[in-house]
Amino acid sequence: MHSKIQKHWERYENGKQYYDALLKVFNDEQLNFKPSENAWSMLQVMQHLYTSESLSLKFLQNFDFNRKDEKLGLKAELKTMLLVNRLNSKKKFKAPKVLSDNKSNLDISDDAHEFGHQWQKLDQDLLSFLQDFPTDKINHFCFMHPAVGKQNVIQCLQFFVSHMKHHQHQIEAINHHKNFPK
Repeated sequence: MHSKIQKHWERYENGKQYYDALLKVFNDEQLNFKPSENAWSMLQVMQHLYTSESLSLKFLQNFDFNRKDEKLGLKAELKTMLLVNRLNSKKKFKAPKVLSDNKSNLDISDDAHEFGHQWQKLDQDLLSFLQDFPTDKINHFCFMHPAVGKQNVIQCLQFFVSHMKHHQHQIEAINHHKNFPK
């Protein structure tokens, strides 16, 4: 694995530890608690992250550099920086339509224990993909983010990390809700 990818993979793993701990620490009632009728539970937040990462990995795995080989520059970097800054805020954003349109195709378990295994498998698939990623294509377009457009593999990993951090605020709010099961 290229050292640039390794650095961002380690950041991803560190962020993912937070969510792995939630699945171990909280029981099913707590993981499925919704602060209001229209709010997400902790498990639904994690399923959202899983859906985003799963669809992103499928895009990455199916990308064909022979069909579209384009080196990205400053414009993609600036757009990714704006996305990361936006995700670092506590503002709520509507999930892209592509996630809700494709979620039903993923067969995500509602059982927290089984879901944890599904997410671990996805992490292993992502790691395997990154280990085999062609080093001469690190700065090339290989992912299309629904909000900011073309990204390279590093920018995609930056998105994953920022996306996980963004939803930690939501998890903390659920955990500190006055009616959260003890």
